[in-house]
Parts: sequence; C-alpha cells; structure tokens
Amino acid sequence: MKVTNLDHWSISTSRLEETRAFFVDILGLEVGARPKLKTNGYWLYSGGLSFVHLIEKGSGDPETAVEDVAEDGGSSRSVVESGLDDHIAFNVSDSYTVVDYMKEKGIDYWDRLLPDRPLYQVFVKDPNGLIIELNDYAPELDKIKPMVVYDNL
Repeated sequence: MKVTNLDHWSISTSRLEETRAFFVDILGLEVGARPKLKTNGYWLYSGGLSFVHLIEKGSGDPETAVEDVAEDGGSSRSVVESGLDDHIAFNVSDSYTVVDYMKEKGIDYWDRLLPDRPLYQVFVKDPNGLIIELNDYAPELDKIKPMVVYDNL
C-alpha cells in the first residue's frame, strides 16, 4: 500500500453550527457538497478540495458492531465502525495489501465499500487510539472482501 496524500480531517461535535462557523468565518473554508450519509454534518472545502469533515454527534445510527469471520473458519473478532469519531484520513493505493497484513497480524480494523463512487475505506486505530481512515478511490475489487457494502444510504 502507498499513501498518496492527506484526504481530510474529521471532527465529531455536539456543537455543529458553532464549529462550522469557526472554520468558515475564521479559516475561510467553504461549505460544499457532501454525499448522502446517515449522519448530519458538513464538508468544508478550500480550492475545490474538502479538507475538514464535521459530523454531528448523536445524529444517524450509533456505532455499528461488525463481526469478521476468519477466512480459515477460525475464530471471529468484533470491530466497531469508526467513521463517526474524530479521525484523520489518507488517500492510498493498493489498500488490499495493508488489509492482508492486518489480517495476518491479527490487527483489528473495519472496512466498507461505498459502491456509488466506488470508494473502499479501511479504519484502524494507531497505538495512541487515533482513528486512521484509509481511502482507496480505485480499489481492486477482486482483491477485497469488505465487511460492509453500502448499497443504499
């Protein structure tokens, strides 16, 4: 896998409008297009690129537990959807290689495929508990087995 650039920084907040105003009024970001998601929020842009994603705490579905069954039929592990929490996201290529590595090493992660784009996302926590989101905008679909595929949001 290769990180190609920083994609966005996501902030989960109970003060959505105040946070939006801060980034717009003080930093000069602009509210822009946001895909249809299960949560309320804003995507804030500069120069046509979204840099900050704001997510309203308590909106949409609560964290979703997902069970991953090992390919060898062995034990399963539970992971939690992390896209609603504060996180930093990177654009990557060849995302399947890091997923294979995490499976081999028993590292907990959560992944999903948003087929309307397509966008393959992998979420993992760093040693400090910071959530890292890996976005692959050109996933090799024959090499991935996402835990969740969103067809209709």
